Amino acid sequence: MSAVINVMKAELLKIVSKRRTYILAGLYWVLMPIVLLLVGRVVLINLGGSFLEGEGVPVDSLLGIIASPYGMARLAVLGPAYMNPSFYMIIVALFAALLIGEERSQNMWKTTLVAQPSRLAVYSGKFLVAWLMFGLLVAGGMLFNFVFGAAGTLFLPTGFSGDWLLLLGRAGLQVLFAAAAIAFAFLVVFILRNVALGIVTIFFLPALLEGLYGLYATVVGFQPVTRFNMFFQALNLQQTLEDLPRYFFTTNLYAPARSLLQELSRTMDLGFNPTELTGLLGSVTLQHASLVTFGYFVVFFALGYWLFHRRDVA
Repeated sequence: MSAVINVMKAELLKIVSKRRTYILAGLYWVLMPIVLLLVGRVVLINLGGSFLEGEGVPVDSLLGIIASPYGMARLAVLGPAYMNPSFYMIIVALFAALLIGEERSQNMWKTTLVAQPSRLAVYSGKFLVAWLMFGLLVAGGMLFNFVFGAAGTLFLPTGFSGDWLLLLGRAGLQVLFAAAAIAFAFLVVFILRNVALGIVTIFFLPALLEGLYGLYATVVGFQPVTRFNMFFQALNLQQTLEDLPRYFFTTNLYAPARSLLQELSRTMDLGFNPTELTGLLGSVTLQHASLVTFGYFVVFFALGYWLFHRRDVA
């Protein structure tokens, strides 16, 4: 255990000395809340008191979603999950490139393993540091968005109400789920041994594989259509398309953050029902997503450590 702690201390010093850490924090902690407050101000100026408000457009609810302390903290968790590529995966990829990829590009593996011969301690320490930094960035994003939102109450008609326990729970669960993404990123960067290629692969490989499988299941994975089986093939196609996302990596990985969309819909009273939200949420329960994501984590972490233990890292 002491070996893992020593590795973590060394890697933390490395991370806090890198510019990318502060760029990620600045984008997430400062730029995002400033943009949200500006959007909220624009909404208030352009829609407040206009005929749209008289026609039933919920301007107050919209401001609460965009620029209230709770709304901004919620968007700090929900928003990154719907970016493409996800800002969560951007964080993971950049830290994986730093902790795994740059060791090879700078010929530092031999030095690292001389200082700490236990490869399990090295791999685990680096993994825990990446996970810890991900959690700190998410927590900081929520905190700074809350602080900026609280300042926004001085010039916007917003308040502090909201289901804070639900938000904190989903944010914590999203941080736990990030372990699978970090294990995947470490595995990819170590196998490819190229930082730039590894980052691109982390961003787009899951979506590419999921899209190709969906195309195969839709176009190739069915029997030839005849007059007699056309109806049953249509039912089979519908069921397959509904079941496809249930075990996809990205669908389950972002499930905690994306589940906040249902609460956001209720807040604004948009009238969405669960069926209409299926495409956005991925049609998975948090329990199902937890089991699937844990399975991905076990596979990626075990394979990554096995390769790290067996391969020459020179």
